[in-house]
Amino acid sequence: MKKTNLGILLGLIAYILWGFLSLYWKLLSGVNSYNTFSYRIIFTVLTMLVYMVLSKNKERYRGEIRQLISHKQELAMAVLASFLIALNWLTYIFAVSHQQATQASFGYYIMPLVSILLALVFLHERLSPWMTAAIIIAGIGVGILAINTGQVPLVSILLAVTFALYGLVKKNVKLSSDIAMLVESSVVAPFVLIYLLFFSKESLLDYSLLENVLLLVSGIVTAIPLLLFAEAVKRAPLNIIGFIQYINPTIQLAIAVFVFHEKVGNGEVSGFIFIWIAIAIFILGQLMSLRKKSR
Repeated sequence: MKKTNLGILLGLIAYILWGFLSLYWKLLSGVNSYNTFSYRIIFTVLTMLVYMVLSKNKERYRGEIRQLISHKQELAMAVLASFLIALNWLTYIFAVSHQQATQASFGYYIMPLVSILLALVFLHERLSPWMTAAIIIAGIGVGILAINTGQVPLVSILLAVTFALYGLVKKNVKLSSDIAMLVESSVVAPFVLIYLLFFSKESLLDYSLLENVLLLVSGIVTAIPLLLFAEAVKRAPLNIIGFIQYINPTIQLAIAVFVFHEKVGNGEVSGFIFIWIAIAIFILGQLMSLRKKSR
């Protein structure tokens, strides 16, 4: 298999796995969302430690950790990235557990547009007319959602903004994906341990066997798609990876509507239509840009 084709395949698998993660977290609806999140952090740390012990790249790991510690600004950015991705994870788990998986899917639909907006604000990157139109129309869609439903779609906005900010901050952190996952989960681990030990009213003994098993392997479930994605971006063009990213929220939305039976009212549909139009314009703009570059 060609390097590019393998990269696309790995990217597809990663996005499909991410799309189906809502089913996984739904099985843990009987567990408090904060506990699910906390155990996910702890078992991700343990999973990555085992992965690195079994790996043949120990010298690279030591080198990256030493370099991170010696650069205070990069270390600060890594800590900030840790809390951003933690907030993203917690929001997603909470959304799925509280019948808001539809909102979660739309958060990931608009995330690329939020990333472009952040690049404009913080990196002073220029927007093409296509991108400008897409952002404005997506904003109108969010506004319609707020007006028609009587509430701001906080889950969608929080998921999109935290992940887009996470991507922006990560530009200043030169860590490979496996080390980054260990660092990011380790930074948050002390806080969730304090929560579990002193504030949580539940323990693992309160959960069913299935729930305990799901919590135990949550670190593996977290690690596999991210490591696959990291390998995908090494092999496949980023523009192709950018296009197939919409597989994830599409699967999430289908599961929310057809499996979780979440109700989507007419007011929400009208807002979603604007968001879909914005995404179509965004993709069309990307295609036009690629065509110009290929000439």
